[in-house]
Order: sequence, then C-alpha cells, then structure tokens
Amino acid sequence: MIVAAGKGLGKPENLKLAFDLAAVLGAEVGVTRPLVQAGWATNDRQVGQTGKTVRPKLYIAAGISGAIQHRVGMEKSDLILAINSDPNAPIFDFAHLGLVGDALTILPALTDAFSRRLSVNRLAG
Repeated sequence: MIVAAGKGLGKPENLKLAFDLAAVLGAEVGVTRPLVQAGWATNDRQVGQTGKTVRPKLYIAAGISGAIQHRVGMEKSDLILAINSDPNAPIFDFAHLGLVGDALTILPALTDAFSRRLSVNRLAG
C-alpha cells in the first residue's frame, strides 16, 4: 500500500498527514515530483515517469492532480483512491474511487477510521 501526496497538501508540514495514515495502514509514503523539487521529500519517494513505477494493492493519491508524468508511475495499481478538491482533476479519469474534498480534512478522518477499525480487528483476532 502507498499513501501518496501532491501539492494539494499546501505546505510541507501537511505531509505528516500522509505519514500518519501510512503508519496506521502499514503503508509506504510516495510523493509527486513537484514535492521533491520543492524540497518537501527526497527523490527516493517520488512516484512517476522520473521516479519509481509502483503497483501496490492500494494507492491513495492525496492532493495529486493526476498529471501524465505521475500517472505512468502508478496507474497499474490494483485500487486507486483519489482525494482532490477539484472535481475535474485528471486523476478522477483513471482512479477507481474518488473523494472530492480537502485532503487536509479527509486524510485525518481516514487515519482515525482505519485506526479504530484495525484496533477492533486486532482485539477480536
């Protein structure tokens, strides 16, 4: 699983939201090239044409528009969940599931929901 972040997260401090969700899911964190270029993350986390090509079971794209350079690096993922405030973002053209809304609100909600759900499963199992 990969939780990937784009410029839609607004500022470097908000990248923590992707790391928080990834920690709960046992996932890795990926980023777009603009985040690497801006110094938010190192290039070993970059997904896309000039980064890594990935094929995880779940790819959560938060604040990523879906430019072709990024798409070629992740479009073979089994399940792509896109989170973007722009309902016309290109990522919705190829994502399997889409949430139109602010990633800064949705990521913490997903982190909380998965955390609660997974802790219940651990207690029951």
